[in-house]
Amino acid sequence: MYLSLPFFDKKAEECESDFDKWIYVLKHMEALERMPFTAQKKIFKRLAELADSRCLSQEEQEKYDESLKAADDYYGVLMSYYMNGIDEGVAKGEAKGFAKGEAKGSYQKSLDIAKKMLLKGMDDDSIMELTGLTHEQLLQLKS
Repeated sequence: MYLSLPFFDKKAEECESDFDKWIYVLKHMEALERMPFTAQKKIFKRLAELADSRCLSQEEQEKYDESLKAADDYYGVLMSYYMNGIDEGVAKGEAKGFAKGEAKGSYQKSLDIAKKMLLKGMDDDSIMELTGLTHEQLLQLKS
């Protein structure tokens, strides 16, 4: 069973079951200035106290602040690793693409030179030696 809070659209006065009340409180907790349903159930009153960080003792507030800082630090480290991984991946991809394009361009240039050499009547061995083309590549160029 999954619960999607954005789809829960009941108003406080429409909540009849304890389940509805819990979902309402969880969905609206951040925006609530006072907790609804406190007169009906003690648990909602306790939830309101726990949700309000102003009710924490100094020691509890320090632990709460430390936990928030630890969570922020953890998130920052994850994002740093993630962004560095992307940067490295992009750099590797660019280098690989550049090398591939350079090799293709070099091969095309060798073919162009070999065509000109064939038109001038040069022998196959000389063309292969000067262009770096293989015998098969030269035969393919001739056809």
